Amino acid sequence: MNPVNPARIEAIDILRGSALLGILVMNIQAFALPIAAYFNPMVYGDFSGSDRVAWLVTRLFFDVKFLSIFSMLFGASLVLAGGGVQAKKRLAWLLVFGLIHGYFLFVGDILFTYAIVGFLILPARTWAIKTQLRAGLALLMASPLTLAGLGICHEWLPDSLQSELFRTVTDLDVARDLAVFRSDYLSQLPHRAELSFSNQIHGTAFESGWQAAGCMLLGMAAVRSGFFQRTHEFIRVAVGFFSIGILMSALGVFFAMKNQFAPHAWLIGQSLHMAGSAGIAFAWLTGLVALSRMRALQGIFSNIARLGKVGFSAYILQSIAGMFVFCGQGFGQYGSWNRVDLIIAAVLFWVFQIFLAMAWTSRFRVGPLEAVWRGLSRGDFSLGRIS
Repeated sequence: MNPVNPARIEAIDILRGSALLGILVMNIQAFALPIAAYFNPMVYGDFSGSDRVAWLVTRLFFDVKFLSIFSMLFGASLVLAGGGVQAKKRLAWLLVFGLIHGYFLFVGDILFTYAIVGFLILPARTWAIKTQLRAGLALLMASPLTLAGLGICHEWLPDSLQSELFRTVTDLDVARDLAVFRSDYLSQLPHRAELSFSNQIHGTAFESGWQAAGCMLLGMAAVRSGFFQRTHEFIRVAVGFFSIGILMSALGVFFAMKNQFAPHAWLIGQSLHMAGSAGIAFAWLTGLVALSRMRALQGIFSNIARLGKVGFSAYILQSIAGMFVFCGQGFGQYGSWNRVDLIIAAVLFWVFQIFLAMAWTSRFRVGPLEAVWRGLSRGDFSLGRIS
């Protein structure tokens, strides 16, 4: 196994902070709108004019892309954090955090998937870099191929799976989502449990699990090869990947829209979208690191890196804020905002989180939830106060 410099890699913090900001642009839609509206914008709200443009922008440039970067960085962390019993304890506690997050805060949780996939690929930490790359790319293509296969064979799928897919992209559950998430917190829990179970089981099995595994393996190879310190060497390659990726994603969006987001069309469109997203994510990754090296932007990215250092805490804070702004136990805005408003709200929350991260990291080296996670895994709950 190639040696890895244990010193903190600044590009990773920058990318983690940037990924959190990008993920919020998508997650805020899941906080604020019925679940099916996340996948099919025609089932709820206006889908014309500026709202159509807002959906297309988030779909093409944000959806899956920043989550892919986040997954790569998690794979890199599996290498940097070391192996053995402590690594397994970290993943076991992440699984617990994921269950709490999914069932009590946000039905779109990804931590559970990361924990399960992390356990499965942990032995890959010691594989040859080329093997990690090949396996990562193969797994990255597994999700698009699976989705395409489901779309082509849609009519012959078991009734239970057809029903699950139908509910995902139609207005069947919209009225229920609106009623439940506008009600009090305790009334929401059974519905949250149902949605979280579906996300963690079906989502991990058919889409997010494969995507996460592929990206994590690529992240392992990236950190071991020193890729994060020399992304500038791949700018031209990234431009090519972006061109191909945006074409594939746009084709997937066009196909789904043309067929009114029918389940089979959505599956095939999502397959193209997932495949194209890999190239766009790579372009985002290399482009963000390149921008962070520009003298005029170094201050901004330095503060985004601060957010990346407390990424776990920041991710959970986004869910808590989303729940209290939109659900019935808070301001009760569920289903009330259009997609343009949601983008504006996400950007405003970016500013808030960056300033909060600046204030916290000027006093402590570790985020609050990072300290809890580390403490549960290895007994050190200290925040690393800066004197």
